Amino acid sequence: MSDSDGVNDALQRVREAFDTAANEAEEMTDEAREEVDDAIDSLEERIEELRS
Repeated sequence: MSDSDGVNDALQRVREAFDTAANEAEEMTDEAREEVDDAIDSLEERIEELRS
């Protein structure tokens, strides 16, 4: 497995863990969920920039 695959797998695990936690947390607002999704997307974009 390449480093790239490992990073992609790690990002996928972060997304899945967040989705699981968010689904279990009844009090999490849509706004908070969107903020975390945006943060994960930003992290993914930054990793892609560093790969270039």
